[in-house]
Amino acid sequence: MRKQVLMTRMDGLVFTEAAAFLRQKEFDLHHAPWDDNTLDLVQSIGFDLIVIGFPVEVTSLRRFVKCVRAPGSACRRSGMVLLAERGHLEAAQEFIGHGINRAIGTEGGSELLASALDELISVAPRITLRAPTRIILRIEERPVRAFCQTENVSVSGMLLRGFGHYPAGTTIDFEINIPGESEPIRGSAEISRTTNIAVERLEGVGARFLSFLGADQSRLSTYVDQRLN
Repeated sequence: MRKQVLMTRMDGLVFTEAAAFLRQKEFDLHHAPWDDNTLDLVQSIGFDLIVIGFPVEVTSLRRFVKCVRAPGSACRRSGMVLLAERGHLEAAQEFIGHGINRAIGTEGGSELLASALDELISVAPRITLRAPTRIILRIEERPVRAFCQTENVSVSGMLLRGFGHYPAGTTIDFEINIPGESEPIRGSAEISRTTNIAVERLEGVGARFLSFLGADQSRLSTYVDQRLN
């Protein structure tokens, strides 16, 4: 099935270039104005990804995000990305973890846009969660233990800050000590990427979950769902 992408608050050359790229990827592209009709649209139609031009007035953006992430919204779990004009990327990044999944600068070109969209359209929405995490990995059959911190999590994976540069495919066991939970979330995961420090401003790795212990997957899903806004 073709992926559905909504672009809003984008005009001119920025829209033309982004739209051309999306059509090459064979996404179904929808362009909507930044108004109340689009608020109704995102609550009734399940888009896989929503791309918003930035800068935008803060109150207006928060209202839009609140509608997208509201209980019952068809786009509650959609990926959302801010496409920031030159000089506005740092301000756009402040919204990551507050309903927004990623901020991309237009000067990054189509390659960076491609990478971000491919990732967002294939993973669940994240919440900011800075929780201490214990990691065990095995190097040459010997267990190596490390402590780090989650930066954000979703039902499908997590971003770990302060964890070493291990290659994609490395399997780890983890225990995430979530605030307010009496027992940690435990399971195994596979490292999928190393962070781009220049863009993400943190050193660490992304990992996708492989399995959980007992009912921990259900516990994590409930925790994430309650905090999506």
